[in-house]
Amino acid sequence: MNGKHARRWALVLGPLLLVASGVLVLRWLSVPDPRKLPEPFREQLASRVVDALEHDPTFRAEPGHPDLWPVCVASVFGVAPDSADTVDEVRTIYTQVDCKWLSEADVAKGNAGSVTDPLFGASMPIAVRLGPPVTYQTPESGEGIYPDSIRRIFPKPLQAAAFSEHDPSMMNALDERIMHLMASSAPSPSHS
Repeated sequence: MNGKHARRWALVLGPLLLVASGVLVLRWLSVPDPRKLPEPFREQLASRVVDALEHDPTFRAEPGHPDLWPVCVASVFGVAPDSADTVDEVRTIYTQVDCKWLSEADVAKGNAGSVTDPLFGASMPIAVRLGPPVTYQTPESGEGIYPDSIRRIFPKPLQAAAFSEHDPSMMNALDERIMHLMASSAPSPSHS
C-alpha cells in the first residue's frame, strides 16, 4: 500500500475507531452504581428482613431441627425497584444476613451464658421478596455453583456487594442481640 492509500485509510479508520472507543466508554459509564440508601430507610428494611426470616416457617426449619429458633441481623445493600423510597414501594430487599439458630428452651430460660455455642449459624447474602407470601433466595454452596447463583439472584450493580467479605461488626451485633434476648427472655425481631 502506498502512502496515499495509507492516509485515506487513516482518515476513514481514525474517526471510526474514535467513535467505537467512545461507545465503549459510554457503555462502561452507563452501568449503574448501586443506589446509596438513606440510613433510616436501610434500618426499616433490615427490620422487615429480620422479622420476615425469623417468622418464616421454611427459614426457621433451615437447619433441619424443628425445635430451633433463628435470631438474625441484616445489612441492606439494595432494593427493587431501585427507585423505591418507602418500604411499601419495595418488592425485593437485597441484604447480607447473619443468623444463629438457638434452642427455644435456652431462649425461654433467659440465661445468656448458656448459649455460647449455637447449634447452627449462617452468614450470607440473600434476596427477600416481600410478597405476600414472603419468599427468599439464597446462593447455593459448592465450587463453581456459588458465583453462578450470586449472578442469577442479584442484579449486576449489586453483585459486588453480594460477593463482598463478611462484615465482622454484624456478628458482634448478632451476639449483642442474642444477649439482649436472653436477658429479656422475650424474643422479638430486630436489626443492625
